Amino acid sequence: MKVGVGWRAVLLGAAVLLPDLAAADTIAGSASQVGAWRVSGYTRGKTAIFDHCTLYRVQSDGFGLAVGYTPQGVWTMGAEAPGWGLVANESYTGTAQVGTSTYTFAGRALNERAMAFNVAPEIFGQLKSGLQFVVTVNQKRYAISLDGIEAATQRTRECVRQYADTARAPTQAPAQPPAQASGVLPSTSASSSAAVPSASLVMAIQGLLARLGYDPGPINGEVGLRTNIAIAAFQKSLGERGDGLPSEGVRVKLEKVVAERAAASAPKPKEKAVAATGTGFYISSDTIVTNFHVVDGCVEMRLHKSGGDLGAAQVLATSRADDLAALRAEASAKSFLRLRIGAPIKAAEPVLVFGYPLAEALSSAGNTTVGNVTALAGLRDDSRYIQISAAVQPGNSGGPALDEAGRLMGVVVAKLNALAIARLTGDIPQNVNFAIKVATLASFLEAHGVGYTPADAAARELTLTQRAERAEASSVQVACWK
Repeated sequence: MKVGVGWRAVLLGAAVLLPDLAAADTIAGSASQVGAWRVSGYTRGKTAIFDHCTLYRVQSDGFGLAVGYTPQGVWTMGAEAPGWGLVANESYTGTAQVGTSTYTFAGRALNERAMAFNVAPEIFGQLKSGLQFVVTVNQKRYAISLDGIEAATQRTRECVRQYADTARAPTQAPAQPPAQASGVLPSTSASSSAAVPSASLVMAIQGLLARLGYDPGPINGEVGLRTNIAIAAFQKSLGERGDGLPSEGVRVKLEKVVAERAAASAPKPKEKAVAATGTGFYISSDTIVTNFHVVDGCVEMRLHKSGGDLGAAQVLATSRADDLAALRAEASAKSFLRLRIGAPIKAAEPVLVFGYPLAEALSSAGNTTVGNVTALAGLRDDSRYIQISAAVQPGNSGGPALDEAGRLMGVVVAKLNALAIARLTGDIPQNVNFAIKVATLASFLEAHGVGYTPADAAARELTLTQRAERAEASSVQVACWK
């Protein structure tokens, strides 16, 4: 059939492509010519209910292509060729080539020369001017130019929007379920009685598709080709046939997959672990003093004694500058230390240090060392510190330094980095350690309203064993969890 032999001839040529067209009518006044393509609207059967719009073209060799679009947003396709020699209602497999892309499809013969195709939705996105559409069925190959199809496709969408509004009017609703839609691809199109998806539903589906990495086009509530293709791709990822039709069921499945991926990609809570340990000591039945650097950045602090857990502790006050921290302990203590206030510390005084150095290597019951006050200031004459010769190791930080009467005279804070000093001086320093003076601690506690008990200025001297027992009874290991 030749193009341009008259309106009636072209319409009849296109009619062969549409199954059951004898039971459907072209909507009067709907036909329009868009370049070489003809666009028309069709009713459902012999009713006045709108069903779909179709764009079609027939070439001089009699090969014709029809592409349909339904109010449900489904694109369909069919073709006719004079030499196919088909058997009506039989199924056939063919190939369709657009540009460099080749698709295999199944189809149903409408008569000896026409077929309705069950094609992948992706193929519709390949239909562009400048390309040929090549179909091979029953070992017969035909080609047709796609020039001008973009404008015809747009007119087809406009046709559907125009007549779908009429179809939704209450007076147009069918009194009983209609017969099969007369679209060009009955095997993939939705029933014409299906409700047109709402714009809000389509927008929700488009948004979910985009979140999963599909390309549904603009999120505007309008079903376009890209939306059809994205839905079909999602459906196929679930092992489904992939009709590309937006529906409430599709939305539910999308939401489920989005939720599953979000749960899988959500950062798992980091398991807490002991990052470091130090020493602390009670200054009242429930208040503990330690170094700031022992508790800095901890998400939880646990108190241990002789390997047993005494519960958690919470920060009451801190001073980064003075490297001090006061904690509130869950577990109450029977013994606590009193602060040596008003009695100046003197050089060469004996000092006893207790702590939990080198956790998991040394005794979990703690370690006691003794020495003397070797200087009344710290590095660079920092008057907040005293220098002591009692040995300390990592883990001693925050522990108590007691005088001969068992009174608190300082808080162990650091040891000199012997290796660094050796690199600078060529000599390894020995027993150079530091404690924060008790006067600095008292000022910190008073500034933050933390109570403490001053020691008796005339306290009697204790034996070394008695001092060690008092220090041990009042001290705990502080474990920092991060």
